[in-house]
Amino acid sequence: MTLPLFDDEPPIDLINSDGIVTCWQALLLDDEAYALFDELLNSPNWRQESITVYDKRHLQPRLTAWFGEYGVSADGGYQKLYQTVMFTPRLLMLKNKIEAMTGYRFNCVLANLYRDGQDSVGYHADNERILGVNPVIASYSLGETRCFILKHNQDKLQKATCKLQHNSLLLMHGALQHHWQHCITKTQRPVAPRINLTFRLIKPF
Repeated sequence: MTLPLFDDEPPIDLINSDGIVTCWQALLLDDEAYALFDELLNSPNWRQESITVYDKRHLQPRLTAWFGEYGVSADGGYQKLYQTVMFTPRLLMLKNKIEAMTGYRFNCVLANLYRDGQDSVGYHADNERILGVNPVIASYSLGETRCFILKHNQDKLQKATCKLQHNSLLLMHGALQHHWQHCITKTQRPVAPRINLTFRLIKPF
């Protein structure tokens, strides 16, 4: 199933089995969205983290930055907290809007910069213990449209694809992270940069 998102349509549940994925389009005014994109694209806080897989170091194929109350190191399995950058006024405005729309609270955001079509993230679930039992992830997109794929852990026939457009929001909630994995695939076609903001509620131990 492929779900494109169009302007001025109400929220849509992309998935409502073993968790929920809800989608909104045109979250901010155009001027607000483009101003936030430009601000983040030119931020000095981007860095390329590395992770260890089978005793080998690998650079992540994207840049990341944390804003808000907490930052978490990827190389520590997203368990090791470190000091991060506080929300900018535009990020705080976006966070407040998302909280009002969804009814969920967030205290930090992991920003991902996909510089071109070769930047990606493999299949994974946001199920780290620091996020709690049924973590809620609010994923807001800016810039280039990229393909977002979800697959069920047990039922291989359950799969969903969504084209994440500029100024759209995708909310993953319920038990989704226990039953589904998601990814952003590479593409050979020329694509402009995309910024993804994943708002989270981190609960330190």
